Amino acid sequence: MTASGPGLRRTQAERRAASEAALLQAAAELIAEVGIERTSLRGVSERAGISRAMPAYHFGSKDGLVDRLVHHAYERTVAATTVALRPSQGDLDQLSRLDLLRAIIETYLTIVGSGASVEERAVIVMWGATFPAGADLPVMVQADQATHRALADTIRDGQQDGSIRADLDADAAALLLMGMARGAAAMSLAHPTAADPARVRDLCGQTITAVLGRP
Repeated sequence: MTASGPGLRRTQAERRAASEAALLQAAAELIAEVGIERTSLRGVSERAGISRAMPAYHFGSKDGLVDRLVHHAYERTVAATTVALRPSQGDLDQLSRLDLLRAIIETYLTIVGSGASVEERAVIVMWGATFPAGADLPVMVQADQATHRALADTIRDGQQDGSIRADLDADAAALLLMGMARGAAAMSLAHPTAADPARVRDLCGQTITAVLGRP
């Protein structure tokens, strides 16, 4: 009699998922603590309490691990933003695109400021690592480009629904939003006692309305 069947396959899948989650958590913690350059697959496996061979088995390489971490962080942020908006905002499709943008940025700052997601801190650390001219983090660059496109498309939709000024350059406005949100998040993490996070979020929301909203 062989040990096979759907039950075993589910168990193996669950174990694989748990192993990957532990490695991603460990990678995020290390990157947030020591930076991307000093984070190694060996260090990740040791932090996760998993065999040294497992990071390479799951992700192939450090680049593969970083790629998965970045995408996982973005997925979690989008999911958390959606969950956070629904109780107070109702049907997201009924929101004006200006209100949606404001809610997304404010919720993102809430998530980062809460400290509940170390992955977001790791992403901010990796974002800073892309600044040097010789930096080589294509995964982070590509993720930022995708975020910029999504924000710019939302701004264009807002210009169509009348909630956002028609004379705005959507690409420039999207870059402004990204810089404001990431910059505020980074400063809040680096200097947590500098200002009340709730007031920072509120000012960011007011700025979005003032700059993007129709007079």
